[in-house]
Amino acid sequence: MFNYRNIAVLLILFCLPIMAFASTSDQLNIAMENGNIAYVIVTEPGVPGVDQAKQMIQSTMSQTPGSVMIESNRADAVNLAFVQKYKLTTVPVPLIIVFASNGAMAGGNIASNLSVQKLMDLIPSPKKAEVLKAIESGQASYITVSRNDMSSIPQVANSCAKACSEMKGKCVAIDISMDDPTEATFLKQLKVNLQATEPVIVVLNAEGQITETFNGPVNITNLVQAATKKVSSGCCPPNSGKTCPPTPTKKKSGK
Repeated sequence: MFNYRNIAVLLILFCLPIMAFASTSDQLNIAMENGNIAYVIVTEPGVPGVDQAKQMIQSTMSQTPGSVMIESNRADAVNLAFVQKYKLTTVPVPLIIVFASNGAMAGGNIASNLSVQKLMDLIPSPKKAEVLKAIESGQASYITVSRNDMSSIPQVANSCAKACSEMKGKCVAIDISMDDPTEATFLKQLKVNLQATEPVIVVLNAEGQITETFNGPVNITNLVQAATKKVSSGCCPPNSGKTCPPTPTKKKSGK
């Protein structure tokens, strides 16, 4: 007899092929919409070590609630756009890439070089994820680090907003509290002086290079120049493990 249970089973079987053939990009978009951290394991047919890599991801997921695992077969034509975007054609696999809940790529490595702890260390803080998203979009970042009792916060915020306006939206302004424990590691990577008595502005250009660090109110022209400055020393964005912010400049009057 045909009943509701039969219908449910048929619906599940009908939907399975769609889920199985969803591209990696589509699955990442769903993860982002749901606010999930995503562990993407890049594979190809016949490659060894995939099961072990999956087990490591599953162990990591047990410590990161709300995370998901996505397997990406780079030999599958449906994943071509994803493979090309992240230049995965010839990299050794299995490779594990971590994506923040906003969809920004946070980092990755060959599975044999990773551990549960190393995977967890790749998960960015919320503010770091915002910076990574800006870098992916080709935008510069004005990161203002402050405490609520700093009197010059409005002036600094106004200067950063005006600088972004002059750059025609090719930048983002991100505020971080010095006392936010979830951002402590990120602030350490940025080498922010947490003893500062005025807001600290860390400027990253569109390539994610740290170009300037200011203390207190800054001239708008100097902010724009810092955001468009090229750094030839190879300084990299925070997720690369390399930071080289210059010595904080002296306080300058607002524009």
